Amino acid sequence: MQDMVLLADAINDVNVLGGRVNGLLTTTVMLIMVTLSTIAAWHKTKSILAAGAALLGGVALWYAVVNAPAFRDSVGETIKPGGAPPVTEGRGPAVVRVVDPVAGFKVGRGGEGL
Repeated sequence: MQDMVLLADAINDVNVLGGRVNGLLTTTVMLIMVTLSTIAAWHKTKSILAAGAALLGGVALWYAVVNAPAFRDSVGETIKPGGAPPVTEGRGPAVVRVVDPVAGFKVGRGGEGL
């Protein structure tokens, strides 16, 4: 029983460490990257407009990184596989097209013509 408690504590410690690393990456590292890209854009072009565009792009990327789980969940809700609502059983007959092979035409394993 003591081994299970130690394992649970180790898993909890790893989860806390992962949360701290994630927080470090999404705050400190992203802030440094946005600042350096803004300074680099200004230094290379000597344009406030280019530096402002770099700043806005960096902040937009930072926002997307911080809110990645929300974006992931919203995409899963709005985009359906195949671009259409899923067909449930009993909704209607399925259409199947059967194509006979042409004489003298070799058909590959996937049905493609060779």
